[in-house]
Amino acid sequence: MTTPEFDELTGFLQSHGIGVVVLLVLAFVAFRLVRPIVHRAFIGILKRRAASGADQQFDVEEADKRAATLEDLVSTLLRLTILLVTALVLLTWFNLLPVIAGLGVLAAAITLAGQSIVLDYLMGFLILLEGPYSKGDWIQVGGVEGEVEEVGLRRTTLRDTTGTVHSVSNGMIRLSSNLTRVFARMQVDMTVAFGTDLDQVTRVVDEVGAAMFADPEWSDRLLETPQLTRVPALGDLGITVRVAGKVRPSDRWTAPSELRKRLVAAFQANGIEIPVRAGFPVGTAGGPGGAPVGPGGTPADPTS
Repeated sequence: MTTPEFDELTGFLQSHGIGVVVLLVLAFVAFRLVRPIVHRAFIGILKRRAASGADQQFDVEEADKRAATLEDLVSTLLRLTILLVTALVLLTWFNLLPVIAGLGVLAAAITLAGQSIVLDYLMGFLILLEGPYSKGDWIQVGGVEGEVEEVGLRRTTLRDTTGTVHSVSNGMIRLSSNLTRVFARMQVDMTVAFGTDLDQVTRVVDEVGAAMFADPEWSDRLLETPQLTRVPALGDLGITVRVAGKVRPSDRWTAPSELRKRLVAAFQANGIEIPVRAGFPVGTAGGPGGAPVGPGGTPADPTS
């Protein structure tokens, strides 16, 4: 003996069962295909834009970062849309549309109670639209600095140099500083002793910069030849000279380190004196609380 509810369910499955199965299969296939389709679409569009030179701020590397940022969000939104449409169709077939009205009232109440959350989503939309930073950029924002791991509608996620992950609400972002947009500028300050021939220093620095720019290991990482740009200060130790040049964003820290090592070696080879402070070579552990160093860098006799 069957009940009216069982008969109704049986009739529904007979009339809509195949449709439900087909709908779920299509939703599953669409859910799995969204990510690769979005990836190919964004990579193709942005790389064509970079190659055409329509926007000087975009090169291939920037296109990759921008595409990675947008495809994460678009893939998530499309997947949510697929789930929502599937749920609405099923609710319609099961005559449960009144439930949607109740959910709408609940959503409106949550929106009014959480205006800061609404601001987060609004700012997230503007950030994604304007693109001040992308996934993979190194930025300063919300009082923290780190590499962007995720740009979402509600928050931006950064990982700093210690590996700590910071989540910054987009509504709090009023100022963002992108340290790796299109190119970075390396800047190395070197101090030479008073009385040093600055023309010789300029010649040595330019030779080191040209050699580094011609080095196959660095030729595609430097965007211009490092050069002595100015003398920014006269200090207690000596004369400070500044060497600068453009580099690729990913070499913002490694290029200055390499240039500094080459400059020290070239100064020593050309007899350019790097000054010391009260017997302590610059950059050593000498100084208050440190071990004294004598002439030539040898430990000094503490009894002398």
